[in-house]
Amino acid sequence: MKRTAASAAHGLGRFLPGVEQARTYERRWLRADLLAALTVGAMLIPQGLAYAQIAGVRPVAGLYAGAFAMLAYALFGPSRHLMVGPEAGAAILSATALAPVVAGGGPERLASLAALLALMVGALSLLGGLCRAGALADFLSRPILIGYVNGAALIIIGSQLARMLGLERGSNEFAGQLHEVAANLGRAHEPTLVLGLSIVVALVGMRRFLPRWPAPLVMVALTTLAAWWFQLEHGGVQVLGPIAAAAPAFGLPSVGFDDVRALLPAAFSLALVNHASSVLAGRIQADHHGYRLDPHQEFLGQAAANLLTGLTQGFPVTGSDSRTAVNASMRGRTQLVGVVAAVAVGVFSLFLTPLLSKLPLVTLGAIVIVAAVYLLEVKPLVTLWRVRPVEAVLAAVTTLGVLFLGMLQGILIAVTLSLVDLIRRAAHPHDAVLGEREGMPGWHDVEDHADAETVPGLVVYRFDAPLFFANARFLREQVRHLVAASHPPVRWFVLDASSVFDLDITAAEGLEQVRHALEDEDIVFAVAQARAPMRRMLKRSGLTARIGEDRLFPTVGAAVRAYLESRGDTRTAGGGEPVSSSQVH
Repeated sequence: MKRTAASAAHGLGRFLPGVEQARTYERRWLRADLLAALTVGAMLIPQGLAYAQIAGVRPVAGLYAGAFAMLAYALFGPSRHLMVGPEAGAAILSATALAPVVAGGGPERLASLAALLALMVGALSLLGGLCRAGALADFLSRPILIGYVNGAALIIIGSQLARMLGLERGSNEFAGQLHEVAANLGRAHEPTLVLGLSIVVALVGMRRFLPRWPAPLVMVALTTLAAWWFQLEHGGVQVLGPIAAAAPAFGLPSVGFDDVRALLPAAFSLALVNHASSVLAGRIQADHHGYRLDPHQEFLGQAAANLLTGLTQGFPVTGSDSRTAVNASMRGRTQLVGVVAAVAVGVFSLFLTPLLSKLPLVTLGAIVIVAAVYLLEVKPLVTLWRVRPVEAVLAAVTTLGVLFLGMLQGILIAVTLSLVDLIRRAAHPHDAVLGEREGMPGWHDVEDHADAETVPGLVVYRFDAPLFFANARFLREQVRHLVAASHPPVRWFVLDASSVFDLDITAAEGLEQVRHALEDEDIVFAVAQARAPMRRMLKRSGLTARIGEDRLFPTVGAAVRAYLESRGDTRTAGGGEPVSSSQVH
């Protein structure tokens, strides 16, 4: 009975990781979790207000979205440290997607569409989790994520430039925002600009010298007090104004099928990017703290957070890099941090929002800009350029695509280019002619080892990639070249297939062409160290019979010994007495 109960609890814990965390919670973690929760909640208040402004919904929606998202993720999310809620990238993508669909509608329609987008993101994430599509995140390589993050950060900065200058933003596109700011620099409101720059300096300074302080909350408090005391709004500084603090309404948004169809590309983009970025942030913390993060369950965690947010008239949410990092730095251990932070933010949303009516809007703009600047990944881009320039170019292309074509389009272009580059490399893989080294067992690349010697009349050729349609011709051309360039003439050609873990039908036909061409020149074709998948394909395609069972060898050494025996040479090979050669290929 106990074993059955334990098994049931374990199964429930796999589907609801929050239950497992609660079941195994240790009392000694409580103090750190509570301190981390208060700090995360303090960060979320100004960030939630700011990101709600970016998305175009009422400010308090950002607070409710953060609270409900953390509660849902605490139950379904696999990461013990990831903090989910409003985030700059998701907010700007939501704003970009919603702007053309609103079509002149009022705040109520915008709120309904934002909730619909969150529900769609949740539904797609749920589908991804049920289909166990967590591996999709692997298609977003590190260069693509760097490019995406940089593009999103620049878009976020561009969206706040007008606010920093005390101007009205008209465009939702990055290029249009830059043009607006450049065209209206002469109309900038100087007090707003000075205040905004001062806040930026203060935020950077506190981040550098007081890293444990909730700098955004401190700036919100100080600038709100300053606005009350000095009546900044009478001097032209725009303030937040009264915040409706009514409890969130539960229910489905009032929308139509056309709205669903119009928002589907953005919902797909958000679901994919949210999952990939959250898995990346979650894995960093999981690796650091010694546990495994399930990428399939992460889909379900994101689904729960967005579905609950959508049902409470919120907008799309995702994992927050900044709040997750703060949670880890405060030594938070479990999702109790998210639960307590959600309660704190919920209480503030219901009873304390009137305190922020005098908050200068430029404060929110400065908070967003500083957060976006720290999102920029410049050093990793430089490292990519130094290590592998083609991946740095891929990151740059992703950034430009995100900036000027849209986040989904930029990512899809980058993924396509990544696959093209992968096929290009697989189509011309590394290969090697192998030889023996005196006193060293095994067979070695003659280009890497000058003392490696080949056997006269024998070519041992290693192909370091799966054999498929894109590289079948490359293999044929390499075989033809090696045979033509060999002196003395080749009598045996041995393909070392130890690195060929797959073989498709096009490559099988190409391999038969190689065998037939060598046979026409009275050259024996043999295969060594073929893996099980390749052996099965050789048999199914009839190549085993045409090559001959006696020409399929378990090791390169066995193939070389068979060649030597066929020539009447009894010397050993592959680790015994070295076989010398007057010609190294």
